[in-house]
Amino acid sequence: MKESSKNNNSKYIINPLTNEELNQFLDHESREIIKYFIIKSLFSQPEPKLNQNTLPIQIPKEHIEQWFTQALNVNSVGAGSHPIDIYNPEQKWGADIKMLNIKISKSGNVLNRDSGEASLGQKFTGTGNELDSLFKDKKYNSIKNGWLNLYVEKYKSIKNKYDMDKIFYFFILRPGSQKDGAYFYFAGAVIDLDNIKNVKVNKTRTTDKSVYIQNFISDKFGNTKIYKSKRRLELRLYPKEWVDSKFALKISTTFNHKHINLREQYNKDYMNKKLEEINNIQVEFID
Repeated sequence: MKESSKNNNSKYIINPLTNEELNQFLDHESREIIKYFIIKSLFSQPEPKLNQNTLPIQIPKEHIEQWFTQALNVNSVGAGSHPIDIYNPEQKWGADIKMLNIKISKSGNVLNRDSGEASLGQKFTGTGNELDSLFKDKKYNSIKNGWLNLYVEKYKSIKNKYDMDKIFYFFILRPGSQKDGAYFYFAGAVIDLDNIKNVKVNKTRTTDKSVYIQNFISDKFGNTKIYKSKRRLELRLYPKEWVDSKFALKISTTFNHKHINLREQYNKDYMNKKLEEINNIQVEFID
């Protein structure tokens, strides 16, 4: 991977990567390995019954992390609350991998709606434990400052531990019900902790249940908020903007769910037939 560029005029902490920058992570071998894992995952999806709604593609986050560990030939760092999932010791970057659900229209176009949420940090002690009283007293700046300190501390400590120059987010954007060919989007962003000074409380959207934050990410591409009840900092993307701005690579497949009542139609040849079908699935990266 070549050096990823970053808009020097950016004032945000989370800065989307262009398709050109995303492609710098994906050589021929990495694409082939990701295609291999996608095909394996599609084979494991259970068939819906006749007259049953098409099921969304389900892939465990731990499996997605392993896709990138293998495909990019990097180290797996940890799971759970660990700040990053993978680390490249030669190029000195790490990445936190997240899968987000997105909404699509009946014709398969990405809708202008929020993605599912991703946790950027959760805390039940210190600032997290004081949230109820801080919300009650409407000390929204204190809430914002406390959580920003937690966020910066988390990523600065991991940068120092692994001597990293850059930290990225890698997003797999997964549409819900997909009728005509399963597909995904691969997107990414680079984190700039120096811009923490630009983050402000969005007073217009903030309520007694959540503090919305400005300048964590561009309003065009997403939003962040500190959620009182969950005691965490959450990120939601606006996937249509990422796709339209060419900040997301589409990974298309020719896989289609087959509706079948297996109790009526399953026989010893069914598995061989499915193996033959899965072997013919095509997977393609599209800029």
